Amino acid sequence: MKAWRLLLLVFLFPLGILHAESEIRMKGLENRVDNLEKSHTGQSRMDRLTPCAGPRVKNGMDLNISADFIYWTARLDTLTYAKTGRGSLPSIGEAKKGTVLSVDWSWDPGFKAGLGWNFCHGCWDMNLQYTWFYTNAGDSRHSTSLLPSYDVLPVDVLQNHITFTHAHANFDLHYQVGDLELGRNYYVSRTLKLRPFIGMKGTWQKQDYKVHYDGILIAQFNALYNFRAKFDQALWGLGMRGGLNTSWQFSKYIGLYGNMALTGIWLHYDIDRKDTFEVIEVEPESRTAEATTFNVQDRLRVVKPVMEFALGLRGEGYFSCGRYHILAQVGWECQIWPNQTVHVTTRAHYDRYDLNLHGFTGKIRFDF
Repeated sequence: MKAWRLLLLVFLFPLGILHAESEIRMKGLENRVDNLEKSHTGQSRMDRLTPCAGPRVKNGMDLNISADFIYWTARLDTLTYAKTGRGSLPSIGEAKKGTVLSVDWSWDPGFKAGLGWNFCHGCWDMNLQYTWFYTNAGDSRHSTSLLPSYDVLPVDVLQNHITFTHAHANFDLHYQVGDLELGRNYYVSRTLKLRPFIGMKGTWQKQDYKVHYDGILIAQFNALYNFRAKFDQALWGLGMRGGLNTSWQFSKYIGLYGNMALTGIWLHYDIDRKDTFEVIEVEPESRTAEATTFNVQDRLRVVKPVMEFALGLRGEGYFSCGRYHILAQVGWECQIWPNQTVHVTTRAHYDRYDLNLHGFTGKIRFDF
């Protein structure tokens, strides 16, 4: 009996050892499978789906600087200073077809300057950019059928319309903007790169608009006057900005870029309007008196949108064994500030105008 028990133990002992070894191997295999599954998920998997598009230089500081030359025009939609084509009922015949007079919008140079840096975390990058632009435009017209674009007569003047022979207007704009972006540039295919970004936009702007009407006859006072209206607007603001930059690659070095951004910006306005009449003596012709008929100041705080678009051609590449990277691009850029310009009227409301800036933009960027 003892012999049978001994034989049974001798037989079962190796089986127990083999079973334990099998359990250990199965546990190790399960751990390897778990680790393999984890390696195909999470950040590493995302990096393979959206690989970093850089640019990333070798053994560098992960910094970049950029400079843009801009040649833009700035315009206020529907802003006019006078009209021609006036007629009157007692006259025989029809008034000649007239025109709406606006300032002669000009093209002017400006610049952008940028500083950027790359993060190790998630292939993120940050960029800070400053934009400066100034423009000045004017226009004048002599005609016997001029009409004003504003209500210029004081309420105590009993006259339905005014006539004058010369009108002049001048507009200037000081435009400064700062943009801060946090984005990630990555491939979605071998020939397409995307860079979504979020950030902030800040701005300081100043506009001056002056309108002159000369030789106004006011029959009630039997006198000639020169009229001057001055519209001043200073504003600053800060808002949230987001957008998408795209690069459509013909090759590793050449491609088309298309960018867009949208901002909701809080703006603080300081606006003024001052109207002045100068009396003119007929004999001798000289200015003898001046009267201010409208002098108003206001402050506004509003939130408004800003839309930005850009399209152009880009070339880029690495040199010095990948130690440095350079990018050059040229294209067309457009910025739209809806209802950005506000003018006080004598009729207890505001006239609003869209500010549009667009034109040529050339850029050079250096990564090191």
